[in-house]
Formats: sequence, structure tokens, C-alpha cells
Amino acid sequence: MSASGDPASVEFTITGPEPFLDDAESKLVGQQRPLVFSAIRVSHGTLRSYASRTDYDTDPIEDSLQVPEVDRSGNSLTIRWSWEHPAASFFEHGTSDHTIHGDPVLSFIWEDPPASARETWPEEGDGVRVFVESVDVSGLPESRFIKAGIEWLRQEFS
Repeated sequence: MSASGDPASVEFTITGPEPFLDDAESKLVGQQRPLVFSAIRVSHGTLRSYASRTDYDTDPIEDSLQVPEVDRSGNSLTIRWSWEHPAASFFEHGTSDHTIHGDPVLSFIWEDPPASARETWPEEGDGVRVFVESVDVSGLPESRFIKAGIEWLRQEFS
């Protein structure tokens, strides 16, 4: 069982005789407490824990989960699922410190800015509307939320 090449997806294949595959499919995606859905809950729990430590909004990533697909052919069973949000792989693996460049400018709401920012940019809602050519941002720490679900599944299925 291993993750596929896409950093925000999981795909694994199990091979064996038909009775073994019947049992595996029942345990992994069957009607009663399927292990794949439990693994996804572990991934989401890890992501929520990460969000509470880092103050990031990860709900859109959870919401982008694609329902697991099952492909059964011959003597193999393949199961795949993914998170389609473009930031999912960045939250999984983290990022280094980097610069974000505007095209031609960036605009965002800076909540709780210092007084100097309030003098420079217009008030909007709970902050100020900022317009800049680029910003230097700290990288994201890795969450390994996908890996946590895969490792849990490996332990349960072994």
C-alpha cells in the first residue's frame, strides 16, 4: 500500500485471490465501519490539530476531499482518494520561506495591523486593505495529514 505520485492523493492496489480481495474490499470500503473512511477521519483530525496549532483555516482542504474510488479487476483491488484543494499538498509537505509577487499588485485585508499601516491604507472591516507589489512570508510547517491516515490504515489492515 503506498501513496500515488500526486502529493495530495492516495492510491493503493492489493492483489490476491478473489476471496482475499472480497474480504479486503469489505474491510476497506464495505458497509460496516470501513477502514478507508476511518483513515480519512484520522487525516482530517491531524489536519484540524495542525490548524489549531498554526491558526490556519484548513476547512476548505477537508471540504475538497474526493470520495474514494474503487476499481476491481482480475486479481487486484485499487482504491484512490484525494484532496483537490490546490493548497492540500503544501499543507501536507510544508513550504520554505518565500516571496509572493503580485500581478501587478497583491491586495488583502490585514487584520489587526500596526498604526503605521492604518495611516497608509484604507480601513476595511476589521483591518486595512493593503496594496503591495510583493510580500515575504514564512513557510508552512508540514502537517503530514495524508501520511497520518495512510500509516493508520497500514496498521489497521496489517
